[in-house]
Amino acid sequence: MQKRLLFTLFTTIFIDAIGFAMLAPIIPVVFFDTTSPDFLLTAYSEQTRYLIAGIVLALYGIVQFFAAPILGELSDVYGRKRLLMLGVTVLALSQLSFGLGIAAGSLALLFVSRIVGGFGAANFSIAQAMIADVTEPKDRAKNFGLIGAAFGLAFMIGPAIAGYVAGITGDASSPFWIAAGLGVLNLLSVAFFMPETRVLSTEEKKIFNLFKGIRNIRDALFNVETRAIYSSNFFYLCAFAFMTSFFGILLVNKFMLTETDIGIFFSIVGVWIAFTQLVVLRFVTRYFSERRILFLALPIIAVALALHPFMANSMWLFVIIPIYSIPHALAMATMPALISKAVPSEMQGAALGINGSLMAFSQGIIPIVAGTVTALIGLTAPFIIGGLFVVMSWLVLFVFTRRLV
Repeated sequence: MQKRLLFTLFTTIFIDAIGFAMLAPIIPVVFFDTTSPDFLLTAYSEQTRYLIAGIVLALYGIVQFFAAPILGELSDVYGRKRLLMLGVTVLALSQLSFGLGIAAGSLALLFVSRIVGGFGAANFSIAQAMIADVTEPKDRAKNFGLIGAAFGLAFMIGPAIAGYVAGITGDASSPFWIAAGLGVLNLLSVAFFMPETRVLSTEEKKIFNLFKGIRNIRDALFNVETRAIYSSNFFYLCAFAFMTSFFGILLVNKFMLTETDIGIFFSIVGVWIAFTQLVVLRFVTRYFSERRILFLALPIIAVALALHPFMANSMWLFVIIPIYSIPHALAMATMPALISKAVPSEMQGAALGINGSLMAFSQGIIPIVAGTVTALIGLTAPFIIGGLFVVMSWLVLFVFTRRLV
């Protein structure tokens, strides 16, 4: 069952992530390219546009913050498959409404779309829990890497599709009709091909409490056995959120890239991430523990992240893609593996749901912070602050706490 499950999960997350990745070349154009016919923010100053972009990006994460632990807990109690089907359906509706928002020139509908999408974003935590259900602890890092590889491939294909389709149609909403259609296919795939990995007895189902997921967040952050890992991962997720929130905007505002150019850029990033998590990770985990990988990878990420806005031209941005993408891909696979190994089997869904909630919290708060500091200081700020957050992640894991895993 494991091979079938991993293949179906890979496909599911890949299709979900394609829709997510399609945003990368579109949001900078819709919010910041004043020459585009789809530009929505004509009535706002540049500083206000930064804040609006931050809010639109943040809504997804804020909703995911509350949804992820609850849906993770639901999947522990009622099984993974039905919750995954629900999430896939919600994400398809989110893509459809985002396209409608662009077509109608409605900022409010874009807000609604991001709120709806946040409910479906717990898919990724549920997928990690399904992998943990059927995988030995020693193999979890490389199998969690499949999720990262799915994201990598999606970011190789999704932005390219979005940039190309928007370019040839002259309509920034058109990629989202494709994304919504893929969401329907994804639902059918999960319904007919995904096996259930967690089937519980009636007695176990009776202990469910809707708010247990929220209490688990509190417990995890105050539990000495998991606090350091969650804290380190949270700092890293904040750093990643600082970068991703305004990277596309940097490409438009400073380097003058078009939707198609941005799609190509993110596609190359995706190639390196997919290659790392499909090939490099499986080699590296044979010889190094998760902690050793993070010990080496995080400092490289910190420096590379801070350097992005200081590149003289777009050519140098392309040069440093592998310098950032390879260690980032390794870190994104090994952090969840550390968390998974630190909790018992019956808490896998809840623990990874907590991690998803922390990721959502960073994606909910950081875009607003990034929008504010960018409006006040400039586009270099999110990248420098992001680099400092990676340094904090490393310090928490290797300096401020004793070895826990």
